[in-house]
Order: sequence, then C-alpha cells, then structure tokens
Amino acid sequence: MSGTITASGLITGLDTNSLISQLVQLERQPITKMQGTVTTLTSRKSALSNLLTQLQTLRSRAQDFRLASPFTKFTGATSASSVANVSITGSDVVSGTYAVTVSQLATATIARSSARMGGGVDPAVPLASNGMATAVNGGVFTINGVAFSVDPAIQSLNDVLTAINASAAGVAASYDPAEDKVTLANAAAGNTAIINFGAAGDTSNFLAAINVIGATQSTNGSGSTMTRSTVNLGAVNIGSPLNAINFGGGPISSGTFSINGIAFVVDATQDALTDVLNRINQSDAQVTATYDTASDSVQLASKVLGSRTIALASGTSNFLGVTNLIGAAQTAGLDSQFSVNGGPLQTRNGNTVSDAIPGVTLNFLSVGSASVTVSQDMDAAVASVKSFLDEVNRTLSQIGSLTAKNGTLAGDGSISIVADYLKNILLGTVSGASGSYSNLTTIGVSTGNSFDSKAEAQYQLDESALRKALSANPNAVASLFTNSGGDGIADRLNTYIDGIANTNGYLRMRVSANGEFDQRIKMYNDRIGQLQERLTQYETRLRKQFTRLETMSAQFQAQNTALARLSNSLSSL
Repeated sequence: MSGTITASGLITGLDTNSLISQLVQLERQPITKMQGTVTTLTSRKSALSNLLTQLQTLRSRAQDFRLASPFTKFTGATSASSVANVSITGSDVVSGTYAVTVSQLATATIARSSARMGGGVDPAVPLASNGMATAVNGGVFTINGVAFSVDPAIQSLNDVLTAINASAAGVAASYDPAEDKVTLANAAAGNTAIINFGAAGDTSNFLAAINVIGATQSTNGSGSTMTRSTVNLGAVNIGSPLNAINFGGGPISSGTFSINGIAFVVDATQDALTDVLNRINQSDAQVTATYDTASDSVQLASKVLGSRTIALASGTSNFLGVTNLIGAAQTAGLDSQFSVNGGPLQTRNGNTVSDAIPGVTLNFLSVGSASVTVSQDMDAAVASVKSFLDEVNRTLSQIGSLTAKNGTLAGDGSISIVADYLKNILLGTVSGASGSYSNLTTIGVSTGNSFDSKAEAQYQLDESALRKALSANPNAVASLFTNSGGDGIADRLNTYIDGIANTNGYLRMRVSANGEFDQRIKMYNDRIGQLQERLTQYETRLRKQFTRLETMSAQFQAQNTALARLSNSLSSL
C-alpha cells in the first residue's frame, strides 16, 4: 500500500482492499512478464558462460598436442634399479637398448678439522674454571654405590679423581691430557663387573660432564671392565658465542673468511658455531658444513661431486684456522666412471649423467651393470587422445543439452553452429598430415556403431588401431593433430575456439560486462522500474477514489438518517 490512505469498505460494505489488490495485480502482469524475461536472460547468460569455460578446457586439451606432442614421448626402464635409474629429459631420444656398466661412483670431497677444536682442560685448577665444555654442578654423584661430594669452586679434576681412587668404589680413575678424556676402570685385574654410574639421590652432573654416562664399557689389557669419555672434556659448545668457547687454537676473531670464493662474516661476540655453519649451508658456497660431536671437529662436504678441492681462505677472521680447517688434508672426491655398450671408459664429476645416451638422463646408484631400454611411450599417447575425446564429448553433450527443445539456449543458432563446426574439424580431412593417415578415423576414432537421433554422438577410440598406427608411423599420427601448415585438428580447434571464446570472441562478447545479455537485462530492469512507479501511483489513486466513495456514502447515510428523523417528527403531530 502507498502512504496512509486506506479504504476499508465499512460504509459501502465493499471489500475494497481485495478489489484494489485485484486491480493492481492486473496492472502488474507486464512487470511479471518482464521479470520472467530477466530471469531467462540471466539463466541464458550463465549457461553460455559455463559453455565458454568448457570450450576453454577443450582448447587446453588441444593445446597439449601443440606444446608437447604425446606422440613423440618416450619412456625409459632399467634391468637393475639398484645400479641406475633412468629418465627421459631430452628431445633427441632414440629408441633402443643400451648396456651400461658403472665401475665407480662419484663421491664428494671432504675437508675435516685436522684436530679437535676444543682446548684441553687444566686438571689442576678448580672445575669451575678449568675449561670443561660442560659446567659441573656442586653436589653428590655415585660410582658403584659410593657417593662423592664435589665443589667445583674448590676442587679440581685431579682432586675428584684422587678421591675416586682412594674410595671403596674399586675404580681407578685417570685423565689423559693428550686425548682430553677421563678413563675409569675396575681397579682389580680381571674384574669384569659393570661399573655402575649414578644413583637416585645424585645432585651433581659430574659424571655427565666428563662424558661417561652411557659410554660403552669394554675389557682393558688387564682383563678388567673399563670405559672412557665419549667426547673430549673441552669439546666446544656449538650453541655458545664463539668468544665464550675455549678453542685449542685460541680465541676466534671477528671478521671475514671465504669458502669456494663466497665470503662469510663472523661476529665472535654474537655468533655461535651453529650460526656460522647454518650460514655456510644456506649460501652458494656449494658445501655442506656439519659438526661431529664425537671428534669435536667441523666437516665440509662438497655438494659438487668429483675430484674438486674445496677452496678455503682466511680473511680478517681466523675462523678457519682455529677450527683446524686451513691446511687440513682434504679427501678428494672421485669422478664417476662408466661405459655404454662396451665403449671406452667415461668419467663425469657426478652420478647424474645426461649426455651419454641421447635424450636420456642416467642416475648412478651403485657399481654394476644394467640394461637400459628406451621406447616410445604409447600409453601417454593413448591417454592424451582419450582425454581429448572425453572433452570433445563433454562439450558436444553440453551444447546438445543447452540447445534442445526445452534447453536453456534453445533456438540460439550461434551455439548450434559451434557444434557443427567442431564436428567438421574432428572428422574432416587434414591436408597437412603426412603419411597414410588423413583424418581421425584412420587411427581408430569413430562415433560407434549405434545411432540415437535423440542423443549427441559420442566419439570413441579403438586403442588397438591407434597403437598400430603409432607403431607404424608416430610422426604421421602427430601431424594429424598439429603440423607445420597449421592444419592439424588441434591447430584448427585452437584457432576456432580462440575466435569465439577469447576476450574478443563473439560468444565471449555476449556474456562480457555490458555485453548483449547485460544490455538487455538492463533495458528490462529499467522498464520494470518505470512500470513499478506507475503501478504505485495507480494504487494510490485507487485508494483515494475508494476513500472518497466511503466518505460520500457516509454523508448520504447521515442525510438519510436526518430525513428519517424529520419524517417521524412530522408524523407524530
């Protein structure tokens, strides 16, 4: 309703609201019809947009034949996957069987610290300042059930070892300054009992700090059980700042050094050893840097295999010198050695070889012999043709459904033309084809033996016929889809779909912003808006007219009542 005007029909007895509603509904019919047209146009636009998406998918399948022809693909296999695996990586592949013999694998050059990096501890000074990598906590530790108290601020390593030797634990303890390790052995010759370390009430980490917890126990020359530190006591703590580590070669200075020509900056006050190693690993120096806990050393392994040395150069920092890498003997890597078909011995600086067999990459895994077979990949070709035909069938089925009698795009001749043109391309003769194959039917493509006038024909593939054609002349089959004359089925489909479905294609223009559908929808919506305004005005007029009718009826009724009263008064005289 419009405004506050009402027409209830209380005076006239008419159902004025119902009458107005019916009159307005009659006037609304053109609007309802136009709204239905807008809905239809919107559905047609959406349907055409979906069809364009399907056409683009079909174009992509056609483009696959043009970008990387599946008919010239090859596959490689090896008789000994433990010796080498094979992959096809080039375009100049030649089918055949190749005998490959690997006599030596390529290895990496290794540079390793020539000596342990951590400085030896001073066994005569208090444990708190003797240079041990792991700080000793004060408290109690236990050996063979005998408890020992340790105060790192007062006792030295010698003091603690002397206490062990003098105790009832039955263990002889000694420190070897050359190895920077502690040895513990049963004092009695021939005593093969296990040495027990620790107890539930222990509060000191002394045994862990000298690296004997979990160490292997064996028999010494006296026939007694013995064990020793797994790591030298002064081994570096790779997480501590470099200037806080007791290096055997002295403190590391801040500055630069280089590996294989790549410069690295060291800040001894901020960087830990792990920071520097990570920086090396993330660089272009082509080496992998690791820390070996057991030997307290750094190892550099070349990422480039073969007999190439790692170039190390100190700059303004002595990092490489203190870590005992400068001047250390490098274990040079080996080049791979192999032969093909009994030919001469060949060498490469890696285990991945891509220039020994045309178009084939070999990855050597172990020494031995393998037969490498290179053949045409028919499965890939058949799968590509199937995928292409599947998209063709999907496209034609979608067009058939849309243009059917009750389809969303029924009567749209431009869509039916698309289907006709696609069929013409698919089963037409390819003038640019080479060999004995001139159209798809010659390689096994057909629409089957059954016929249903109500259903869209579905293209089918006779795989055996295609495989036979591929075996006979793969290049001729390939030329059916794409050729130098641009006349192949994929070439023509690509060009045609570009012309109708790309940005400037006539079908794309119809569904684009402000295209044919949008313009018509806007026209109808504008007209609907105008008619809606008129309808509102019409309803307002009706309500005013019925309201006046009610008012006049009320006035007539009042006059009639007054006359009746006057008549009654006169008759009583």
